[in-house]
Amino acid sequence: MNVKLLVSSKNYKELEKYLKEKGIQVDDDAEFILSESKKAIDSLIGKNNGIIYRIETEDIIYIESFGHDVILHTKDQSFNLSERLYILENLLDPVKFIRISNSVIISKNKIVKITPTFSSKFILTLADGSNVDVTRSYYCFFKEHIGI
Repeated sequence: MNVKLLVSSKNYKELEKYLKEKGIQVDDDAEFILSESKKAIDSLIGKNNGIIYRIETEDIIYIESFGHDVILHTKDQSFNLSERLYILENLLDPVKFIRISNSVIISKNKIVKITPTFSSKFILTLADGSNVDVTRSYYCFFKEHIGI
C-alpha cells in the first residue's frame, strides 16, 4: 500500500520511518492521503518538469485550479499539485490563506493591491504581479476576513 503524507516537516521523517516499518510505502503520487488533523501544514509537494519539490507555504502566492489541474504559483515558478483545491483549503492555515473563488486560493500576505469594481467584485494584484478576481460569491467573505 502507498500513502501520501501531508504533515509538517517536523513529523514527516518520523511518520515515514514508522510507516515503512509497517510495510507501507510513502509516495507523493499515492491515492491515499494521511494528514494531521486540525493543524495547518507548513509545506506542499509539487512537480515542475517531472521533478518533485517541497514548497514551503510561506513561498506560495496563490493556487488555482483548471479542471483537474491544480497549479501552485510562487514568485519564480509554478508547480503542479495532485491535491484538489477543497483539500488544500482545509490543509492550509486559514489565518494566512483565503479562498477567493471556486478556483483560486491566495496567500493573504502576498496581496499588494485591492481594486474594487462596480459589480461587487475585487481585482487583487499579488506579489508576483498577477491579477486575480474575488468573485461575487466570495466577495462578502473576503471583505470580512481582510477587514475592509
